[in-house]
Amino acid sequence: MKELQRKRQPRKEKLHGAYLNLKEELGHRPTYLELHLYGSANSKEYKQEFNSYLSFLSWANELNEKEEQVLTRYEKWIKEVESTGMAKSYKMIVLLYMLNRGIENWTLPVTSKEVAPFFHQYLTEKEYRRNIDFSDKNSQRLWKYDEKKVSKLIADMPMSKWSGSSNNIVSFDGEMFKLEFDVLKENNKILYAWTKQICEYRLHEHFERKAQKHSVS
Repeated sequence: MKELQRKRQPRKEKLHGAYLNLKEELGHRPTYLELHLYGSANSKEYKQEFNSYLSFLSWANELNEKEEQVLTRYEKWIKEVESTGMAKSYKMIVLLYMLNRGIENWTLPVTSKEVAPFFHQYLTEKEYRRNIDFSDKNSQRLWKYDEKKVSKLIADMPMSKWSGSSNNIVSFDGEMFKLEFDVLKENNKILYAWTKQICEYRLHEHFERKAQKHSVS
């Protein structure tokens, strides 16, 4: 019966076949970014069809029992990171800073002032990032680092906006930005790795897509 149902899902099966081919080529389960860079199917289709790459992996029986438990428990967070709106890269830069604090500390609350040096360096160290996401009239004034102004930008944009649109998954009280859920110690390693994969994929895809748009216009 299951096989019959799957035969009626040609788009899903096409994505599954592309995934299996890439997995065989790489010799391991592809990360989200590897799927995007090297897979024969468009990575966006996995999100369109399954809501997230991890939901696809679950559908394809590619997750072990522990991973299935983590996906079920933190599905809202995973979908939020994968799907939150990104006119600019700012939300994911804040998340990348949090992740870069390490597996033991990534879920701790953070202030805009704490993120500011990393945020500024990330956007200005590569010309393409600066040109795409940090070159309007207001942000050009911030090319020379000013902690107070960069902190205000972070507070006003990614932190406040993400807090307001996330259905209480993250919050910002004007001072502290934090995750509004607890991560069990036994789940932390898996959730950290998955969050980092999605964050790195979304940053890469964002700048790639925007660069293509710029080159066409």
